[in-house]
Amino acid sequence: MRLIDSSLRTLIVSERCAARRPISSSRKLDAASGRLVTASARLSRAAASLVEAHECLAREPESGPGAPAFLIEATTRLLHVGKWLSETADHVFSLHEDVLHGLQTGELVPEQPAQPRRRRIVLVPRPAPVRAFLRARLPRVVDRISAVLQRRRRTRLPASLRVPRRTSQGRAPPLFPVCLL
Repeated sequence: MRLIDSSLRTLIVSERCAARRPISSSRKLDAASGRLVTASARLSRAAASLVEAHECLAREPESGPGAPAFLIEATTRLLHVGKWLSETADHVFSLHEDVLHGLQTGELVPEQPAQPRRRRIVLVPRPAPVRAFLRARLPRVVDRISAVLQRRRRTRLPASLRVPRRTSQGRAPPLFPVCLL
């Protein structure tokens, strides 16, 4: 259904711009007719699958109690999509024939080929923090990471804050020899 809908949208756009751009419209209609051929092939595969499902249901009717209702709904939908496909294909092909006939008779004037477009270079502004970082950035790698390396070094504790080592008994001796007697 998406292929048919896409072809229908192409048909509407091509109807509007066929007088101004007949060659472009003709190319778009040609692509739409290709999509309709694909949709027709898919619809025929769906019809074959529906026939196969009907045959399976005829062989074993007790296996699918709600299957007849689904088959009727699927058949109705298949007929509706087939009718929609046929109508869309008729409109696409008739408009394509009209455009081609108008080009052959001179009724429609082909548009000029498009000039090759030059690619534009778009400079994206950098955010302010990036500019500040790049301005303050030092040229050498060693200069850039030396501040980080210096910050990571541990500072040594002063001698007065050092803790005495453990004794063989598993606990440390008292820091200050104090006698409370």
